Amino acid sequence: MTLESSDHQETRKPSRKSGCIIFLLIGVALAFFVFWQIGEPGRRARRIHEAIHPGMNFKDIENLLSGRYYCNYQVMADSGWKSIQREEFVKLLELGTETSFPSKRIWLTFLGMAPGRVSFFVEFDSSGRVSNVTNPRGWD
Repeated sequence: MTLESSDHQETRKPSRKSGCIIFLLIGVALAFFVFWQIGEPGRRARRIHEAIHPGMNFKDIENLLSGRYYCNYQVMADSGWKSIQREEFVKLLELGTETSFPSKRIWLTFLGMAPGRVSFFVEFDSSGRVSNVTNPRGWD
């Protein structure tokens, strides 16, 4: 048996060191992905918050929304803020000053991987236009 023929019989085994490096790289990539996903609702909320400005109407705001979010439609009643259905909220905005609920707002909550949620309020004036937008707040 010659030296050349014995080389062909040996198969090269991957070293333990290269396997650990690959495993470590996959772990770092997975950790980066998880942290990126946790911050995703905050990035979407900031982007939409920056796009909303006084004078916009409700339809303009709805056109900005995408991804996973929850919208709670509220009017100020005698006992405090009361949640109503979207259709009723749109009707009240269209009525303008004729409504018995002078204060109207939507509570936008952007959802992501648990525990990340970010929300803010968009308040409307009596003519159905945006009058104020509160600062985004993260919570879990």
